[in-house]
Amino acid sequence: MLVFAAVVAGIYGMLHDQISYTFSEEYFTQFKFKQFGIPWAYENPRLGAAYVGALATWWMGIIVFIFLGLFGFMLHSPRQMVLSLSKSFLVVIGVTLLTGFAGLALGYYQVNEETVSQYMQWVRPGVTNPIQFVRVGFMHNASYLGGLTGLLSGIAYLVVSKLRYNKSSQQDSLTRASA
Repeated sequence: MLVFAAVVAGIYGMLHDQISYTFSEEYFTQFKFKQFGIPWAYENPRLGAAYVGALATWWMGIIVFIFLGLFGFMLHSPRQMVLSLSKSFLVVIGVTLLTGFAGLALGYYQVNEETVSQYMQWVRPGVTNPIQFVRVGFMHNASYLGGLTGLLSGIAYLVVSKLRYNKSSQQDSLTRASA
């Protein structure tokens, strides 16, 4: 399951960075490719953005799934654990994605011609469109926050699953006892 979680997280990162590349190529060409030390990415920047996304997220899938797995041990059976863990991982992905989009939306709300000067310390040298660069920075920063809130949401999903199972089991026991 950990390998699966790493692969899914890597794919998520690839897709996330394809979206953010669409909004600001310079976020990658002026920042991420240098940060990750991948000079070949300038030859094929879309592939480079996908590579950056995979490198930035695969390990997070492992960490998230370890935490979810620890909470998964509270579930009743191995079958319930696998089903609930799979669903909780989807919750994490959904919350992370929505939080990233919320960050992008906030970037569009906050950053414009009048306000971009407040964010110039974020902008790397050589950037020709600082507004879009900063907006994508908002998206990326929100996505990290989304990973944490997604993890907490996934854990909450597992706790609720356990509580529902307990309630259902208790009602079944009462029904059998009264019959």
